[in-house]
Amino acid sequence: MASVGVSSIKLIDSDGDALDDGAGKLNVNATLVAGASIDIGDVEILGHGSVNAFAQNVTDSAVVLTSGACKHADIMANVSNTGIVYIGRSGVSATTGIALYPGDVYSVDIVNTNILYCISTVSGDDINVVHYN
Repeated sequence: MASVGVSSIKLIDSDGDALDDGAGKLNVNATLVAGASIDIGDVEILGHGSVNAFAQNVTDSAVVLTSGACKHADIMANVSNTGIVYIGRSGVSATTGIALYPGDVYSVDIVNTNILYCISTVSGDDINVVHYN
């Protein structure tokens, strides 16, 4: 059986509209009504290209997380902590942050870990951050 090389494939919808953005990327803009679905067949979803991690000491004053470019981050309060760590925006506090008790994990989709700040009720607690790019 001979193999045939394909240089390009044009996908069109039932109305004859192209499903790519002109640069070879799939462009699916659809309005679904309740209960409807779109079957786009076999689509490969690629994972993250790199995984990085760091530990950071947390004080009783809000500090920015160490910089790490990413698409997603998991932040865990160290299991040996004695206080509560709060994660949030600049100026994070116990009333504005996400509370992490020892061993708790907060997962967030962000472009850099330095968007987030942390503060602890006990200076010297730690967090562990794993970020994916």
